[in-house]
Amino acid sequence: MHFLKSGSSAIAESAITLTSNWRLLGCEPGAFNSPTELNEHEQDWIPAVVPGTVAQALQQAGKWDLQQSLDFDARDWWYQCRFDAEGTSAPARFLRFNGLATLADVWLNGERILQADNMFIEHVVDVSRLLQKNNELVIRFRALTAALAERRARPRWKTKLVQHQQLRWIRTTLLGRIPGWSPPVAPVGPWRDIMLDTREANSFSDLNLNTSLDGDTGIVDGSCVLELADPSLDVSATLHVGEHTLPLQVNRTKSTCRISGRLQIAQANLWWPHTHGEPHLYPCRLNMQIGGQAITLDCGQLGFRRISVEQTDGAFTLSVNGVPVFCRGACWTINDIVSLTGSLAELTSCLQQARDAGMNMLRVGGTMIYERNAFYALCDRLGILVWQDFMFANMDYPIEDEQFAAAVSSEITQQLKRWQMHPCIAVYCGNSEVEQQAAMLGMPQESWRSRLFAEMIPALCDKWHPHIPYVPSTPTGGTLPFHVGTGITHYYGVGAYLRPVTEVRRANVRFTPECLGFSNVPEDDILNDLFEGQSPVCHHPLWKSRVPRDSGTGWDFEDVRDHYLKTLFNQDPVALRSFDMPRYLALSRITSGEMMEQVFSEWRSPHSTCGGGLVWFYKDLWPGAGWGILDSRGQAKACYRYLQRVWQAQTVVMTDEGLDGVQLHVINERASDLDCRVELQLLRDGRVVVAKADQALTVPARASATLGSDEVLKGFYDVAYIYRFGPPKHDVVVATLFDANDKVIAEAFHFPGMRKTDFQKQVKLTAVARGLDNGDYQLQLECDTFLQAVHFDAKGYVASDEYFHLVPGRVKQITLRKTAEPVKRFKAYVESLSLEEAIGVTLTES
Repeated sequence: MHFLKSGSSAIAESAITLTSNWRLLGCEPGAFNSPTELNEHEQDWIPAVVPGTVAQALQQAGKWDLQQSLDFDARDWWYQCRFDAEGTSAPARFLRFNGLATLADVWLNGERILQADNMFIEHVVDVSRLLQKNNELVIRFRALTAALAERRARPRWKTKLVQHQQLRWIRTTLLGRIPGWSPPVAPVGPWRDIMLDTREANSFSDLNLNTSLDGDTGIVDGSCVLELADPSLDVSATLHVGEHTLPLQVNRTKSTCRISGRLQIAQANLWWPHTHGEPHLYPCRLNMQIGGQAITLDCGQLGFRRISVEQTDGAFTLSVNGVPVFCRGACWTINDIVSLTGSLAELTSCLQQARDAGMNMLRVGGTMIYERNAFYALCDRLGILVWQDFMFANMDYPIEDEQFAAAVSSEITQQLKRWQMHPCIAVYCGNSEVEQQAAMLGMPQESWRSRLFAEMIPALCDKWHPHIPYVPSTPTGGTLPFHVGTGITHYYGVGAYLRPVTEVRRANVRFTPECLGFSNVPEDDILNDLFEGQSPVCHHPLWKSRVPRDSGTGWDFEDVRDHYLKTLFNQDPVALRSFDMPRYLALSRITSGEMMEQVFSEWRSPHSTCGGGLVWFYKDLWPGAGWGILDSRGQAKACYRYLQRVWQAQTVVMTDEGLDGVQLHVINERASDLDCRVELQLLRDGRVVVAKADQALTVPARASATLGSDEVLKGFYDVAYIYRFGPPKHDVVVATLFDANDKVIAEAFHFPGMRKTDFQKQVKLTAVARGLDNGDYQLQLECDTFLQAVHFDAKGYVASDEYFHLVPGRVKQITLRKTAEPVKRFKAYVESLSLEEAIGVTLTES
C-alpha cells in the first residue's frame, strides 16, 4: 500500500479528490439555514469548480468578470456536491477539507459535521458512520460582512490598509479587501482540495521530518504515530533518504506505536540557492512492515543546508552553508487572483522565470495566502529561497482572546509541519508592517509588538522547524521600525518618496524584503486586451483603476514613474502622454527598469552593506500597469529584463563615483574562480568610439573585483561628465564582461547626463532568423549604431532576451521561443527607442 505525505498526515494514494458534480447558489445572508431549504431553488444553481472560489464559478458561468463590481462578502454562498462512495469499505473514512474560505458550515447527508472560521486551517472529519453509497455534501459560506458588523473590542489603532477594522478577528486573506491595490475579488469558497480519505485499520498521523547539518553531516530526524487495529501485530520501519537507510525505533503504547529515528549522512551533498551552487535533493520514503503487510510512505525530497543571519551593528545578512548570500528577487503575489491557485503549469512557468531572472529569493507576504505544497517543492528544486510571512499585516490582532489564540496556534502549527522538510525556507516573519503601522500612528513602543509575534509564533517555529531565522515584523530594527539604516526596512526612497539614486548609498539599507514599487507598464498586447482593441489612454478610468496607490494619498504610483521619466529623459510626461501616447508608454516601460537596475547596481557593489532586496511585486494581480515585473498572464515586462541582467550570479555593474569617474564591479558568486576580461568603451552619437580599452583579471570564487574607469582607460576622459570642461565627448559608457573564450557574459551601461531620445538616422540593422527543429527561431542581430532598449514584436513567440542595448558592431543572438498561441506563419519585427519605425526580421534557411 502506498501513501503520500500531506502536511503532518499520510494520505492513501487511493484517496478520492472531490472535483466533480459541484454547483453553487448565492443568496441573501441567512435566507436559508439548512440544505433542505434549498430544494425549491433548483433553477438558481450554477456549475462550480472545486477547488476554487465563488468568483471563479461566476466567471466561468459568464455572470461576472473583473470589470464588474460585486461584493462577494455580502452574500451567503452554498456549494453542493453529490458523490458515490461505493467501494470505499475501509474501516475508517474521513473527509479532508484543505481550505475553506472562510466562515463555513458543512453538512453530509443532512447532518452538520463541521463549522469552520479559518481559511488557513485543514479540517479532517470522521464520516465513517454517515457515509452511504450515494452522498450529498453541502457547504454554506456565510456572509463575512454580517460577521464584521458584530460588536467586538476595538483595536488600539486603525489601519488605512483595509476598510473593515474588524477583519483583524477573521482569519482570512486580505486579498480582495485592500482598496488601494487589490482587485475587489474577495476569495470565498472551497479554495483547496476536498478529499475522501479511506484509511485501513492501521493509520498514520503526526508525521514530522526535520533536516539539519552538523559540520558536513546531514541529519534527518523523522517520526510518526501509527494506530494499530490489532496491538499484537509486528511492526518494523525503515527510513530511506537517497541511498541511505536507517531502521527506526518502534515504541508501543497499547495500540499506538511511535516510530522515530535519526539518520546521518556523512559528507552530504548540500542544497544551495541556484546562484551559488546546486540545489541538491534526496528522495525520501518510509517503508513499514505491519503484520506482514508492506506499506510505503512517499515523503518527497529533502535537502541539507545551514541558514544563519549576521545582525551585528544593525546588519541583516543571510548566509547559506557559511557563505554570505546577497538575496534578490521579489514579493510573490499569487498565481491567479480569481481562483487563488491557477494551474500547476502556470505556477511552474512563473517560478522558472524567477530562477532565469537570477532571483534567489521570493517573499510570501502577510497580505497574501500560504502557498500550496507544489510552490515549496518547486522552489526546492529550482534553488529559490523563500522568506515566509505568517498571514498577518498592519492590524492590531486580538491575541488575548483565547479562542483567537487557539485558532492561530493550530494554523501556524499546521503550516510549520508542512514547511519543515523544505530546504527553500530561509526566514520566518511574524507579519508585514504591524510594527510600522503602530509606530506611525504614534502608539507607545510597548504596543508595537504583541505577544503573538514576540512569544507565540517564535516558540512554535522553534518547536516545529528550528534553526530557521525568525523576525517578528518587517520593517523592524531601528529607533523607529521604518528607519532605513538599521535592521530590515521597506525601502521606497527611490520609488514612492521620489529620492534620487544618489541617496541609495547614503540610506545604507541593510536588507529590504519589500522595495522599489513602480507602476510598471505591460506590453501592448495586454493593453489591447484591456481596452478591447482601442488605443490605450492613461487618463481613462479603467486604466487608473488598475494603477496601484496607497490608501489616503493624493498621488499614485504612475505619478512616481512619471517623476523618474522626467529625471531620466528630460521629457514632460503630461505633454508626452497628451500628444504622443505610444512614445510615452515606451519611455515609461524603460523608466522603471532603468531605475531598478541602478539601485541594484549600487546594492551589489562592494560599497554597499545591503544584504538583499525584494521588489514589490513579482506578478500583477490583474491586467494593467501594476507593481508586478510580470504581467497578470505571467509574461515579462521591460523591468524584468533590466533586473535579469543585474541579478545574475556572474555579472558586471557600474556605479557613478562622481569626481572619481565610474567604477566597474565584476561579481562572481560561483564556487570557482572566474578568468575574464573587462572591456570599457565610450560612445558618442551612437557610432563614434571615443575611447576603448580592456583589462584581464581573475575574480576569486564568491568574490568581486572593482576597477576604476580611469584605471582601465589609462587616462582622463571625464567618464561621469562631472568636471564638464566643455561639452560632453561621449553619451554612453559600455562595460562588457567576457569569459576566457571571449564570449560575452554580461554588459552594463551608464549614461552621463540625460538619456537621448532622438531617433537614429540611416541605421544599418541586420536581423536574420532561422527556424529550429523544435519550432523556435534563432535570431541574429547586428547594427552599425547604438540602439537603446531593443525589443521584439513577434506574435506567438517570446524572446529569450529583450529591452537590451545593442552595441554597434557586436553580434547578438536571441532565441524566439514558440508559445501556445497559434500563428499561421512566423513574422517578427525589431523595435527600439532609437528606431522611428520597426524593422522586419528576415528569414533564412541556413
